[in-house]
Amino acid sequence: MDGATDIEAVRREAGSSLQYYWEAAEYDTPEDLEDDEAEVREACSAIQEAFPDDIVSSICLTLLEWGNLRAHLNDEIGTADDHFDDEHNPPAGLDEDDQHGRALAAEVVRAAERTLALQQTNNLAVFSRACGLHWMGDHDAAAAAYREALRLDPYDHIAKARIEQLENVELSEPPSGLITHHPHGFHLLEMTHLVGHSGSTKGWVWLLSDPSSVRSSVDGYLDAWLANRGLSLDDEFSVWTHVPDNRCEGYELREALGHTAEGQPLIDWSKVTLPDLGRDHLPVGQPIRWHGQLHFFGGTEHDD
Repeated sequence: MDGATDIEAVRREAGSSLQYYWEAAEYDTPEDLEDDEAEVREACSAIQEAFPDDIVSSICLTLLEWGNLRAHLNDEIGTADDHFDDEHNPPAGLDEDDQHGRALAAEVVRAAERTLALQQTNNLAVFSRACGLHWMGDHDAAAAAYREALRLDPYDHIAKARIEQLENVELSEPPSGLITHHPHGFHLLEMTHLVGHSGSTKGWVWLLSDPSSVRSSVDGYLDAWLANRGLSLDDEFSVWTHVPDNRCEGYELREALGHTAEGQPLIDWSKVTLPDLGRDHLPVGQPIRWHGQLHFFGGTEHDD
């Protein structure tokens, strides 16, 4: 592997393969996912052979271990609940005789701790570690880890709910304008529609690290988003920018929505402020946890 171009390509491949694996692990069994798991490990191993302290491959491997536990739980308790990010269905604890499940949970914790040794403010790793401890039944350690996740991101409502459940307390809602302590700068673009009273959404969400990708994503999807606008109960059409050690800034893109002389819709980008991410922008391929939600690098289609 030579140069920045090669590492970015392999990181992107690792992140993309992981996203596919993660989504499949919500419903599939470990046997169904063997080839997909191997693909993610191969990509991450190629990165770490050249860059042993690479944070992207480390956090990808952390989520891969979580996916392994996720798939195992499909066999044990079914697929009705997603205990990774369901506010109302926290990890229930593994049976003492489920030695394989407990070993998988322990591997989640170990992988998260390896990531945290490289980047101690990675709240996705902190939250993953908390979930692994929760499944293992170590409630005191899990609660402490959830508290650290909530410190790093005061808007992580799932971490908040887990603390309340484990410690039998009621925490206050965070005020607006707090700083979230993510280590990298990124843009989060949302173009989705609420299509049912159950909270189902359709559309796309993009996690990006350069303004040109934000503009091209909006311009490429604008017609499709507008076509569904009248069918939705509510919609999201905004871009959020996170810069380390700064408050997040959001922009409602509908405020810049206009038309060409021929009547075609367009975004007047001169009206849109996308703050500079600084030097420490999010590496290609790296997933994040932000405001209690997992986001994969690039575009994710929502079709609940």
